[in-house]
Amino acid sequence: MAGGGSRERLRWGTTPGGNEAGETRFRQRVAAAALALGRVERLGLWLGASLEREIDAGIGFLWLPVGFALGVLLYFAAPSEPFGPALFALSLGAWGISWRARHARAGLLYTALGVAMIASGMAAMKLRTDRLATPMIERQVTGTLSGWVEHRDARRGGYRLTVRVAAFEGRRSVTMPERVTVTVRGRAAPMVGDGISALVQLRPPSGPALPGSYDFGRNAFFEGIGATGFAYGAPKRAEIGPAPFAIRLMRPLEDLREAIRAEILDTLQGDTARIATALIIGDAGGISEAAEDDLRQSGLAHILSVSGLHMVLVAGAVFWSVRALLAFVPGLALRRPIKKWAALAALAVTGFYLLISGLDVAAQRSFIMTAVAFLAILLDRRAISMRNVAIAALIVLAIAPESILSASFQMSFAATMALVAGFEALAAARSKRVLPRPEMSTIGRGFRWAIVLVGGLALTSLLGGLGSTPFALYHFQRMAPLSIVANVLAMPLTDFLVMPMALISVIVMPFGFAAPLLQLMGVGIDGMLGVARLVSEWSAGSGGAAMPSAVALMIFVAGFLWLSLMRQRWRLVGLAPMLVGGALALTPERPEVLVAADGRMVGLRDEEGRYRLVARKVDDFIADIWLRSDGDPRDPKAPTLMQGTTCDGLGCVGRLADGRILALTLDRAAFEEDCRRAQLLVTPLVAPAACYQRIVVIDRPMLERTGSLALLARQVAAAPDAAREADAAAVTGAFDTPADGPPIDITDLAVNDRTPLDEDRGDDATRYEALETPLLARRTPNDEDLPPVMQLNQEAQHQDDPETTRPAMQAAERDFIGRTAYPATRRPWMPPVPQRPEAVSSGG
Repeated sequence: MAGGGSRERLRWGTTPGGNEAGETRFRQRVAAAALALGRVERLGLWLGASLEREIDAGIGFLWLPVGFALGVLLYFAAPSEPFGPALFALSLGAWGISWRARHARAGLLYTALGVAMIASGMAAMKLRTDRLATPMIERQVTGTLSGWVEHRDARRGGYRLTVRVAAFEGRRSVTMPERVTVTVRGRAAPMVGDGISALVQLRPPSGPALPGSYDFGRNAFFEGIGATGFAYGAPKRAEIGPAPFAIRLMRPLEDLREAIRAEILDTLQGDTARIATALIIGDAGGISEAAEDDLRQSGLAHILSVSGLHMVLVAGAVFWSVRALLAFVPGLALRRPIKKWAALAALAVTGFYLLISGLDVAAQRSFIMTAVAFLAILLDRRAISMRNVAIAALIVLAIAPESILSASFQMSFAATMALVAGFEALAAARSKRVLPRPEMSTIGRGFRWAIVLVGGLALTSLLGGLGSTPFALYHFQRMAPLSIVANVLAMPLTDFLVMPMALISVIVMPFGFAAPLLQLMGVGIDGMLGVARLVSEWSAGSGGAAMPSAVALMIFVAGFLWLSLMRQRWRLVGLAPMLVGGALALTPERPEVLVAADGRMVGLRDEEGRYRLVARKVDDFIADIWLRSDGDPRDPKAPTLMQGTTCDGLGCVGRLADGRILALTLDRAAFEEDCRRAQLLVTPLVAPAACYQRIVVIDRPMLERTGSLALLARQVAAAPDAAREADAAAVTGAFDTPADGPPIDITDLAVNDRTPLDEDRGDDATRYEALETPLLARRTPNDEDLPPVMQLNQEAQHQDDPETTRPAMQAAERDFIGRTAYPATRRPWMPPVPQRPEAVSSGG
């Protein structure tokens, strides 16, 4: 018995005097464990029941376009080009498993469907890329271009022409793409279908101005544009035969659009006319920069692009007008499906609006979304539902899967999802109300409807902003803090005056009664511009933010999708990743050094945390993107951007925040000195091998492989003075010149003590040699070249490559954490790496 009692005490963990207390604690632990297990079991049952209810409600279908879009994103994220047959085999296999599992457990079925949609997205994007295979020029060229005008858009001071190329004659032999864009100055421009000939300067579409930013080259590839540039002087008519059939087919439609444009410009003036043109025929070019800034700052810029808002307003006006007119005929209203007739009329008018709006990609997407809603009415289904949004997304992605990367696709579908989910939740809450509404007087009902109108506009703006603002911050580094106020004030004008008058004016235009209606439309546009101007003044200097990381955006989107698509209470779990993504967006990566892809401009972060530009001539296009990505409101032409930078004819120098010297070398004569004094050297030339022995070098061969660069400085210990002097002497000896001593302070460098870079070309230089220079054209925010208005004698640059070149990436990685615009393996839409003869260097 004694032994048994001892074992009993050991087992319960008690002493002879504490048996009862030990037993109590043990029972408490067992009870707590059982309670925890019960809670876990109830949680599992609740999750399973919620999932079953979601599946019964058809929520699984809503996630199919998400899987397809994820596959497209995985295709673009792949470090090298996927193998097409492997993608198609994976897709077919996953669909086969899904078919076999259609009667199996729901978990297996939806897993197989998810894999099938992801594989289908990758395969569709691969097929799209291979089918386009847009040829693109590799370098800048100047010559005589002949071709047919395929499309034209108004721009400030001129037009942008999309030209189907017939022939190109220049000093350099190049493989000319099928389609190019050319900017011309002047009010007169050739019409669509005209054959033209012009002296032009063409270049490849620009890549990302900094890693992770918008890729103009990728967008041009999928639009079939192989080059962009500008024309010297006005294009001349050319007899080059009939235009291709597709262009001839579009000619009557373009003539109609131009007739509408002429009517608008004859009736209205200035920005009012340009905005009316944007709303009716989809051409927003020519709007003044001040008006664009006001609309953007106030959150009303979405009005300028023919999108879902315009399609819905036009379709809604036609639908309710036709249905109301038919309702006046009792025989039709009682015996015929007048609702479906009205839907057909609205669908037809919306299709016509799509045609005259220029068939822009955003307009096509909006038409598809609107058409799905009216087709639902024809099939006796709900017109506005998340299922219809999913169907529209699947159709759009199947036609143009690359649109998933565009800001317009992301913002329009995110805003639509937020609106549908928000109003569905509001409708569900209202359906639970059991108390009847109290009787009100006429004044009370009017007051209530006014509150409902204002509240509805505010709620619409709030929900749409919640969905679209994260994408606006990522793509444009800008949001409108007072957009709700601007939309509440301006949208009644747009909804009840501007768009109805636009619709009616187009209908009566053939009968000559459009002018009064256009004038009424102009009154509404002027009021909208007044609201934009007022709200932009209230929010001046606010709304800018540094570009968040793609990871932060993806985390936010994951939570947003869960919150929007799910129906049960667990949809609120989506708020957690949305908050995490928002927090990550507030702490973006801030590179210390930015290098332009051509090696002619560098951005250095100073002690105040803002960028200084190191360049002899600032590229406003790139500088604007750099500043916006950093949340910096300064203008690219601000003189403070060049403070602390010293330039002369051979290059420029500047300091990093940690004191290290950067040299921008623009002439080969400066290499000897810059390689001794600087710790980082950037040049559009090919640096001598001796420079790599001591300093970090970013030269033309590296930039041709990487594109633009973003560098985060590592903490590097300063070298002892003796070592620095020895390294400087070694580099100097490699150039066979006397040593001047160790590197000196940047302030000791004179500004004008070097020979100028400009050289006399002589009288025997051809006109092409005088024109071909990267400094001729200025670029717009859409990567469009503006024809030059300056003298044509420009700077020459040494193009001689040394026989020995060495990669500098390993040296750069020792001192910096680098981000590159292009991966090591180029994808089809990226410019190829120029092939250079390899040589073995004896330098270290």
